[in-house]
Amino acid sequence: MNPASIREIIEQKIPDGAVIPRHTDREHLYEIVPAGGKIYKSVTTRLQVLKDESLLNYKMNRALDYIFAHYSKFTDANIMEHIDNASKVSGGILNDAGDIGRRIHEYREAYFEAWIHEGKRPNSALAFIPAVEVDPRATSGMRALEKFVDENDYIPVAVEKKVYSMPERGKNGWNPEVAGTLDDIGLMRKSIRSGDPACLHETMADAKGIYRCLKCELKYTYELVLMDLKTSNQFKDHYFFQVAMYYWMFVRLTGLKPKRCFILKVSKEDGSYKIEELFQIAKLVRYAKHMLRTNEALDFIRSVRKDNQKNVLVI
Repeated sequence: MNPASIREIIEQKIPDGAVIPRHTDREHLYEIVPAGGKIYKSVTTRLQVLKDESLLNYKMNRALDYIFAHYSKFTDANIMEHIDNASKVSGGILNDAGDIGRRIHEYREAYFEAWIHEGKRPNSALAFIPAVEVDPRATSGMRALEKFVDENDYIPVAVEKKVYSMPERGKNGWNPEVAGTLDDIGLMRKSIRSGDPACLHETMADAKGIYRCLKCELKYTYELVLMDLKTSNQFKDHYFFQVAMYYWMFVRLTGLKPKRCFILKVSKEDGSYKIEELFQIAKLVRYAKHMLRTNEALDFIRSVRKDNQKNVLVI
């Protein structure tokens, strides 16, 4: 499979300017030009209907940590100040985690974009970390990404591609009006037959894209994949719905069907990575659409309640 030809199809089907970010401080929104400029909410915004119990527990535990560390200093005069400080502790930690995650995403984007533009892999992913960046978590994240590229022979095809859903009714009925930015489309090596580890491997590809070594039994091909990068310390259930919807929108828009869809979790501590595969993708898409339909129902209820608010005479 040729990265340039795949990229051409993607750019043809989802041209630059088709989706325009219109984000606010509270939510991610997109203007969909092919839908007449209609504003769609992002998949992540719509999936906020899911309550993350681990996140709620984390916030409570950090507040309790603060209280246990400072309770001896509590007085009648400052107790409300300490309670306010306790309530803000987790927010500061979470904001910091989100900021380093955003920066790692930006460095990864610069790395892959340079690769695509030059037509060859840059010498080092670490070269795309700015000199002003002193956070070791950024270095760990980019080392993990480079390790993933090395071990899986990954080739970037498209980065930070904006996708959206056209709301036409299909055979399965309702389709959500959502948009989002998927992280990566790329090619990954799939081994068909192992070769001699000591061989230097001179390979040649046939018309079907099967590579064979001329000196040993090595045989492999490349598969189109959709990848979502995460830097959080744990996988969360709603990630799977989010990425499944990216996959669904990408396939519908381009006609290209990635063979694999997965979440790549890079460590901010030790330069390692983990892959979380999305199996039974069609089923995940169906469940994700159910969650989005629930979100739409809640929006409807809120609008009805707002419209029906009346001043009631209190006797």
